[in-house]
Amino acid sequence: MNQTQTSNEQKSKYTVANSLVNYYLAIMFSFFPLFLSDQYAHARVDKYWFYLIATTVLIVSVGLCMLISRNEAKRLGQPAPLFLPLSASDIFMLCFVGLAALSTLLSDHREEAFLGTGGRNNGLLLLMLYTLMYFILTRNYVRKSYVFIIYLATSSVVALLTVLNFFYIDPVELLKGLDEATAADFGSTLGNKNIIATFMCIFLPIAVMLFVAAEEKLVRIAAGVSIVFAYSGLLCADSTSDILGLMVILPVMAIISARSFLYLRRYLLALTILFASGKLLWAFALLIGDHNKGFEFMQAFLIYHPAMFVPILLCAAGYMLMTASSSKYESGYPAKKIQITLISLFSLGIILLLGAFIYLSFIDLETDIGDFEKLLRFDDYWGTHRGFMWRVSFEEFAKFNPLRILFGSGPDTAYYVLEPHFAELSERFGDGSTDCAHNEFINYLLTQGVLGLAAYLGLMGSVIVRGFKTARREPFVFVFLCPVICYLAQSTVNLYNPIVTPTMFIFLSLAEALNRTDNPAES
Repeated sequence: MNQTQTSNEQKSKYTVANSLVNYYLAIMFSFFPLFLSDQYAHARVDKYWFYLIATTVLIVSVGLCMLISRNEAKRLGQPAPLFLPLSASDIFMLCFVGLAALSTLLSDHREEAFLGTGGRNNGLLLLMLYTLMYFILTRNYVRKSYVFIIYLATSSVVALLTVLNFFYIDPVELLKGLDEATAADFGSTLGNKNIIATFMCIFLPIAVMLFVAAEEKLVRIAAGVSIVFAYSGLLCADSTSDILGLMVILPVMAIISARSFLYLRRYLLALTILFASGKLLWAFALLIGDHNKGFEFMQAFLIYHPAMFVPILLCAAGYMLMTASSSKYESGYPAKKIQITLISLFSLGIILLLGAFIYLSFIDLETDIGDFEKLLRFDDYWGTHRGFMWRVSFEEFAKFNPLRILFGSGPDTAYYVLEPHFAELSERFGDGSTDCAHNEFINYLLTQGVLGLAAYLGLMGSVIVRGFKTARREPFVFVFLCPVICYLAQSTVNLYNPIVTPTMFIFLSLAEALNRTDNPAES
């Protein structure tokens, strides 16, 4: 079969449903992150309703196309399954939403559990939309380059606004009229710094992996430029969660990129651009007088410390060495040995970090470790009093009856579980209330129980494991897997929200779409 015949066959397979899916992705990657009706006052609700309406239109329109296609296939006597066969990931997704429905029915706060009004709108309704979207995307996605260009361009705008707002430059008057404390904690078109950090923890790995794995030159150029904005935006988000995500995803992407000589060479260039972006941010700060909201110590180190010139030089030297020797060593490149070495180093780093954390938190409580105390010494004040929230969350969970242990208090109803501790929270930390445990996994445990959390972890784990198997034939799947991995890493100190979490579920769905089929790219 010649190339013209293959191209014509691919075009004939690109259906109306495929087009609608890509139009939906284009809308979600462009208008969704930028949409605000009234500065930050309604950011969460604005994004929630945008996602609800856009996704409902997707479900209805693509659902009708799938039904028409199914009926036509039946008329011709052809196999006509709608969503079958089900993969392991599909089953976990159905279990997750099914258990959420049971949790809602058993909840003392059914209306709040359904709508998520007692928390962050992550009630059963939103989970149902995630599920229907997942099944639509996994059955109808065909890769188009323009979708990624749109994502990179819009996300770069969001990152640029984050940087400018961090330095009190407000070109679109997002900070106008806000009090000093609120202005210091909010930025861009997303909301507070933790939400911005979550966004950047999705954006950065996508930009890097598109630079590494994409073959379209325009996409790779856009990705290379986007790395500058993504890393700068991540640093200016100035949250502990983005540093945690960065610490996990950089070595994970190194291990993934080491699978081939070409990918590793591109990854070293991506790292050069990334670390150099920190120094570019430093130069920008000097240029405008360095009037900013104030960096946390890790972000300040990555931007200002002279030691950060070392990784720039090392990565640049590695890239140039690999480029110069590509003709000689590419054919005999020992991919497995390098990957095993990197995995061993990453594992050792995790063990040492956990060891230091345990030692300094539970054995040596006296040694002064300076700014690292915020990261390595766990107590009630750890992580902007996340230590307190985690402790009381487990205390309340221990009081649950057997049914609630299994199914939780109802989706996004942590407010009612933690309410007994509001007085202490106010007295010790100045917060009158909270609607979450400030850890996504603990929050799912409280609100959807052991079974709900297990289904969620099963869904994530299944898609990721299947994705690594898919990568043997389609390495582009890593573009979708890496943001999911980074999101999960940062969510240990952060929480789901309708501003960023829908994007994570989109990339999870796209990864599973590639897991199900070869899903060839089309120009």
